Amino acid sequence: MEELRPVGIPAVAVARPKPWTVFASGPFRKLWVGTTLSLFGDFFSYIAIAWLVLQLTGSSLALGSVLVAQALPRGVLMLVGGALADRLSPRLTMLGSMGLRAAFVAPLAVLVLTGRVQMWEVYAISVVFGIVDAFFMPARMSILPKIVSDHELEPGNAVLNVTMQASIILGPALGGVIVGAFGTGWAFAADAACFAIGFLFILLLPAAARAAAGEKPADGGMGGQIVAGFRYAWSDIGIRAALIIIAVVDFAANGAIGVGLPTLAHGRFAAGATGFGILFAAWGVGATAGALGAGFVPPPKRFGWLLVGFCAWVGTGIAVVGTLPSLLPATIAMGISGIATGVINTYGFSWLQRRTDPAMQGRVMSLVMLASMGLTPVAFALSGVIANVNPTLLFLLAGGMILAAAAGAALSRSVRLLR
Repeated sequence: MEELRPVGIPAVAVARPKPWTVFASGPFRKLWVGTTLSLFGDFFSYIAIAWLVLQLTGSSLALGSVLVAQALPRGVLMLVGGALADRLSPRLTMLGSMGLRAAFVAPLAVLVLTGRVQMWEVYAISVVFGIVDAFFMPARMSILPKIVSDHELEPGNAVLNVTMQASIILGPALGGVIVGAFGTGWAFAADAACFAIGFLFILLLPAAARAAAGEKPADGGMGGQIVAGFRYAWSDIGIRAALIIIAVVDFAANGAIGVGLPTLAHGRFAAGATGFGILFAAWGVGATAGALGAGFVPPPKRFGWLLVGFCAWVGTGIAVVGTLPSLLPATIAMGISGIATGVINTYGFSWLQRRTDPAMQGRVMSLVMLASMGLTPVAFALSGVIANVNPTLLFLLAGGMILAAAAGAALSRSVRLLR
């Protein structure tokens, strides 16, 4: 969005807004409330489903199968969700996802409260959760440029990223309190309420947030639109490099953090679940600080060097964590490493949102999510095998992969010169 000025009056540099100034925008406030409620609803349902499955079956294998039932449709349909967000609008896609979630979770809450719930219903609702997540995530990531000015992208993304990190810490804790104090049925009821109220706030977004600026897709069908999204992303050297780096970094980091950290906490550090929670929380605190700081500082002009620096920072941090002998230095290293993820999530999403054709926003963001999450099951499986042999080796291999990505980006002139 460009600001208009009378002819003959010289342009004045727009002051960079601080993160909180983006709340002056009514549409952003509505988006923030709606997505925050969605995040808390996600964590309520995660805690409630886990506890419900264990209550019904007492089996961790059953819990794992329920989580797989949610993850599979989410991964398979992610690209369809991005294409639908471009075809309709991110706003309408979010409304459909949130409305369906509320409509399905409310009856589940009644079944649990009345003691009539069965496992097949839990599996069914998990599949529904996976489907609606596949449509909600790309829409949520592509809507911001449609409701704030260009110079507000970094502050807006900073606020959304800080909120996400806070919800990771507070959401499960609050969900656990509700389950412990009132039972799983009321946790599902709270989940339904979060999505129903969030639906109303997204519904109040202005009509300007509905349609993408691009023309109506001419790719003849959903499949053609998905293929067109692939071609568009791959033909742009910047987007292509970002997707490859995201896939490499998240593959390596997810395995090291998801499998390696609890292994270290349980074995070398002898710190148990509390130690694992401290290590994971340190990463989240660092990411929050990084996201908040990026909201104050203008992004670097050379985005390519930012990618190189991010990979070098995170790769070094992960490799170091695996060699440390005790909990305290490992916690400090995790916090320092997490800063880079908060920075890149704020600057990186803003950069992608600016670079991407508005008509392709949903599809590109769905590719980002697929690159980030698509290989996670493979990463967990391989990391489990390696950590069982030597957890230090897992961290060194993960850090080495990310450092190799940094070297590859630094050696590519096209990537180095990205703006």
